[in-house]
Amino acid sequence: MANGRMSLSVEGEEKLIRIMAELELNDKRPEALRLAFVKGLVSFDSPPERKERKTRFVIPDGVVARGDDYILFKHLLVERVGQALDAKSVDDYMLRYIEEGLDIMAKEVDSLSDLDNYLLYLIGKHS
Repeated sequence: MANGRMSLSVEGEEKLIRIMAELELNDKRPEALRLAFVKGLVSFDSPPERKERKTRFVIPDGVVARGDDYILFKHLLVERVGQALDAKSVDDYMLRYIEEGLDIMAKEVDSLSDLDNYLLYLIGKHS
C-alpha cells in the first residue's frame, strides 16, 4: 500500500521549494514532504480544516509513504482523527497535515535570522 496522488496547493509548492533549499534537500522532495507531514501532525491535536486552494503540483503515488511507512502513517492518522479511514481519506488527511506542516515550517524559517540554520533549529526544538 502507498499514498495516492495528492494535489499540493500553489502556495504549498512554493513553501516546499523554499524549505527544501533551506534544509539543503535539493532533489529530495519526498524527504521534505515527510518532514512537513510530521511537522503538521505533531503541531495539531485535531485534524486541520480542508482549505480550498489553487493547485498545480501533484504529489505522485507512493512518494510520501509506501509499505510499512504507509501503514504507520495511516495508524497515526486514524488515532489523530479518531475514526477508521479508507485510502482516499488517508490521502486527504495526509495532504492537510502536509499543507499545515509547510505553513508552520515557512513561518519558522521566516522567524530565523540569516545566520541561523533551520536544521539546527528543528533539532533544538524537537529534541
